[in-house]
Amino acid sequence: MAFPARMRGRVPWRAAPAGGTRGGQVRGIGEERLVAGGQAAAAVVVALMAFLPVPADRDSGALRLGALACAAALVAIHLAAFAHGRVRRLEPALAAQALLAYLPMLPLGAPWSTAAGFFAGGLLLAARPARAVPGAVVACVLAGLVPARSGAPGWVDTVVAGTASSGVAALALFGLGVAARMVAAREGELRELQRSAVAEEHKRFSRDVHDLLGLSLSAITLKGELVDRLMLGRPERAKEELAELLTMSRRALADVRTIAAGYRELSLDDECRAAAAVLGAAGLRVTIARSGTGDLPPAVATTFAVVLREGVTNVVRHSTASWCAFSVSTEGGTAWLEIVNDGAGSAAGGAGSGSGLRNLCDRVGSLDGKLSVEVGADGTHRLVAAVPVACPGRARDELSA
Repeated sequence: MAFPARMRGRVPWRAAPAGGTRGGQVRGIGEERLVAGGQAAAAVVVALMAFLPVPADRDSGALRLGALACAAALVAIHLAAFAHGRVRRLEPALAAQALLAYLPMLPLGAPWSTAAGFFAGGLLLAARPARAVPGAVVACVLAGLVPARSGAPGWVDTVVAGTASSGVAALALFGLGVAARMVAAREGELRELQRSAVAEEHKRFSRDVHDLLGLSLSAITLKGELVDRLMLGRPERAKEELAELLTMSRRALADVRTIAAGYRELSLDDECRAAAAVLGAAGLRVTIARSGTGDLPPAVATTFAVVLREGVTNVVRHSTASWCAFSVSTEGGTAWLEIVNDGAGSAAGGAGSGSGLRNLCDRVGSLDGKLSVEVGADGTHRLVAAVPVACPGRARDELSA
């Protein structure tokens, strides 16, 4: 039987390219802890720089104790509000930092100016740069002005020293806060990649089980039914069919191992022969037309082999076809696979036919190809896969089986 002419005007079903990414292990937990520890250490150091210069004589014991309490509170508020790259309870935290940074300056004087770095650093971490930078500059300048006395000897040096010490403290806290934020964002991205990799592997396993085992199991079922019918009348033929059934079962076992191990290249020529054998066992007339299959890239050949498996499986399982024809060819830099049968009245393959067609769309789309399905008015069902390749077009050599 001649292969039907390629029909024009087919309705394409284009699949989005598969963009699954396989992630590795999430290895940044140590980095996150290191940055968090550095952030805590920086806050403690800034607090000590503000507390240690407080006089330690007998008359200032209560003052020193109050300064220690304020320093500890500043550290706790900063870590609670800005630790691990997250901002929590922003307004109360900034208000508390401002009170603890500037009110103690009145009795403690210039040494406490460094504590204003908590407030300035919090502003830098919490607000947009257009607002945060001017606000932090004003906060640092106020840290120098509040303890200074205009006209007193050295008041300019006090302003400069207070502004500089609070500014350095603010930049240190801000830098480590940004580092913590970046590490936290990276951790979130890595975890999302890991989840995507697991989901992609689940999808691959489910798709391969459906696509690679479908034809093998259908063929085993057909052979088993044929052997059952031949056992009494034609035992020799039944024995031959049983031997083929064992071969098919071993092939199915190999497919299972392939699915468990991951991706493997499939031979398109072997799949063409296997598909013809299964269709013949199902009682269909088979026509094969192929050329240039040896020149196809391995990825294209493997994808066509899987499409052929699924297409033939659908014909065997879901159609009432009396003939099936499939063709593999290259034309104009595009590789074509066509599967046509006359059982469209009950053949599966529409949009709601399950996961088979969606799987094929994913596979073909990952190679920037198109998958199209067409049901003709004469009851024919046509499945076409087209994938771009760097191959010159060739004429078909028609083979009949």
